[in-house]
Amino acid sequence: MTTFSSDTAATTAMTTTTAPTSEGLTEPTTASETTSGGTTDASASDSTSGSSGEPATTAPAPVCGDGVVDAGEDCDDGNQEDGDVCTNGCKNAACGDGIVQTDVEDCDDGNAEDLDACSNLCVAAACGDGVLQAGETCDDGNDVDTDACTAVCEMAVCGDGLVQEGVEACDDGNDIDDDACTNTCASPKCGDKVKQPGEDCDDGNLVDTDECTQTCKAPTCGDGFIHAGVEECDDKIESLTCDLDCTKAKCGDKTLNKTAGETCDDGAESAQCNANCTAAKCGDGVLNKLAGEVCDDGNMVNTDACVGVCAAAKCGDGFVQAGVEDCDDGNNVDNDQCSNTCKVKVACAGWVNKGGCWYTAPNLNMNCTTVCATHGGFNPATSQHTGNEVGMHFWPNKANGGTWMSVECSSTDNNTNWGANGQAPDANFSHAACYVNCSCNN
Repeated sequence: MTTFSSDTAATTAMTTTTAPTSEGLTEPTTASETTSGGTTDASASDSTSGSSGEPATTAPAPVCGDGVVDAGEDCDDGNQEDGDVCTNGCKNAACGDGIVQTDVEDCDDGNAEDLDACSNLCVAAACGDGVLQAGETCDDGNDVDTDACTAVCEMAVCGDGLVQEGVEACDDGNDIDDDACTNTCASPKCGDKVKQPGEDCDDGNLVDTDECTQTCKAPTCGDGFIHAGVEECDDKIESLTCDLDCTKAKCGDKTLNKTAGETCDDGAESAQCNANCTAAKCGDGVLNKLAGEVCDDGNMVNTDACVGVCAAAKCGDGFVQAGVEDCDDGNNVDNDQCSNTCKVKVACAGWVNKGGCWYTAPNLNMNCTTVCATHGGFNPATSQHTGNEVGMHFWPNKANGGTWMSVECSSTDNNTNWGANGQAPDANFSHAACYVNCSCNN
């Protein structure tokens, strides 16, 4: 309280303060100040004079919590709440002071250790706070699951079910290697060494000639790749050099290759196929004995040494061999115009009888070969007979004898015509007492 006096120029002011008591309560005390002529003269003494005449008391020392910010105090909110902005020590609340500021800090452990349960920002340690804590393998301060550190503060690894961006193509979180995502977190593809549905195989290389092609298909004849140790060639289709069974084209391999010019391939000469893999045919110039050919001069000419049925030319085949035969009537009749030796007969100068042109020897001891030498040669076919009618024709004055040798003999020693005995005539028979009777060709 302040009291003003109207009788003097001086004004006395009284200020009321409180001082703590032994019970913690406060009692009022006063101090007087005198102002005179615009100046104030304050004095403190053991006693003062006042209108009341009461004695003065000593002012109490300042304390934290008195609501007055005194020297050495940051603040003084006059309360005992330690978790507000002004601590019970009259200090401004701050992270790290060991006091948890209500509604501001999660925690405050009063230390500078950032890796314990309370960070240096007074935030309770948690995954995603950017601080690596015990039990965490990483903490990048975000909740992104596709970077190197997952949202649960574990290092990203293949198989965690999270696709790491830029690193993994997929991550299905299982250890099945042949599903839509491999155990290396890559999308399945041919060449990854994992056999997937639709693949025959997958050996992980780009070699097309081993047990698995680079398209992950099992090697097969016709795929265009030579399977080492199995195929000799593989042109996908039949070619001049490669059969359809992927063996090198070769006549005699029993594999028909029309592209290589084969019309057949029986592995060897057969009645239907020549040894050069052409169809057996008389006149093709290829001798095929199994087809019944004796010769094959490549033509169908019947007047050369090989007639058109691929048989060797011979007298009696009905074809006149040029430069060899005079004629060939294809029969065994020797008394017609073409002899059985394929010679054209001239008019018989002897005795014509039973298809033969007969002569008797002009001299004794001659044989039929000699007798017929100038008459187209001996004709054994017409000479063979039984009887002596030729001798009786040429030597009618000789006696009619019986049969004796294979040719007739008109003898001089007994003057008898001895007849032929019907056996094959011996063209070289002769006797010192005989005139032989022979059938010649002309």
